[in-house]
Amino acid sequence: MFHFFSKKNNIYEVKAPFAGRVIPVEEVKDDVFAQLMMGDGVAIIPKEGNVHAPLSGVISAVATTFHALGITSQEGIELIVHYGIDTVKHQGKGFEMMTEQGQKVQTGDLLMKADMAYFEANQVDLTSPILVTNSDVFEITEKPSLGKEVSAGDTLYFVKKK
Repeated sequence: MFHFFSKKNNIYEVKAPFAGRVIPVEEVKDDVFAQLMMGDGVAIIPKEGNVHAPLSGVISAVATTFHALGITSQEGIELIVHYGIDTVKHQGKGFEMMTEQGQKVQTGDLLMKADMAYFEANQVDLTSPILVTNSDVFEITEKPSLGKEVSAGDTLYFVKKK
């Protein structure tokens, strides 16, 4: 199995940023995500609010409302972690950033905290897409986590350059 991760094969692993149930991104109740307009990936219905780095790289973007952030790996994989649907409407309330744009991170580093109790009290859909946003350059080869419960750090999917 470890041959999968060798540079020779150019296949890279994306980890779960938090625990929860993994669903196809096409099932997200937001057409921008469901129609893959922002890229391919999966979504997690989270069981926790701590958001960890799904791969090593640089924080390439942080939404001003803290609901989403981008990470670019050394290999050029661009990911977005979007915590919840319509969390943007809360203007940053319910989020605490633990990182900033330009910061280097390692897989598993704590990136932000989301107050799940706050969002649940406000009836916010916490379904969270984790997407490869440069799908024109990188493609997902396998999604072994679909339909499963995952813990932070479990494999979500594998990516390779097209």
